[in-house]
Amino acid sequence: MTVQDPWWTSLASQVREQIDEQLRQRRLIHAVVLLRSADGLDPRPGLYEAQDMLAERLAWLRSEGLVEPDAPPVEVPRLREKVMAMTDPVVAVEALWDGDTQGWFVRLYAITQRPSPHHPRFDEQPLAGFRHGSDLRLFSGEVPPWPEAAEATEKGRALADNIGVPFYFASPDVPDDDLPRWWDLQADPPT
Repeated sequence: MTVQDPWWTSLASQVREQIDEQLRQRRLIHAVVLLRSADGLDPRPGLYEAQDMLAERLAWLRSEGLVEPDAPPVEVPRLREKVMAMTDPVVAVEALWDGDTQGWFVRLYAITQRPSPHHPRFDEQPLAGFRHGSDLRLFSGEVPPWPEAAEATEKGRALADNIGVPFYFASPDVPDDDLPRWWDLQADPPT
């Protein structure tokens, strides 16, 4: 796709800039919404057509070096370095589902022993995030299984084993962000 394609040139320059900004950050769903709500396209593209058009645009932006680089892969030695730099004792490694307008992803946390707004005895320290696509994967039948859950489980368990603490993931097979946390399952200390 070139910048001279008729559908692209029919959009207002401000809309083209907004779409490109979303694509440079790899936010395809946001760009699709902008494209489908923009004036100037007749007929207005359907969801899949808009996705295909913008996938081509994203490929062009990548070929021009205009897309933010992918985050480097998460490696266990780097996670261990992060944990070893923490001043509070790490008592567990936990993986949690989270979601945003692009879909589900998994966050990996070190659970530390110190009071926090989340819990009277424990806190969470972010270690990494894992996302392997948007929720469009649900419609195309690509998930389950969820590769981000598998990667978080593999690396979280390896890290936990390495530092000698438990690993906890309440729902590795199904996205759910409303399940008990690791600290919810811990007995209160004797008084």
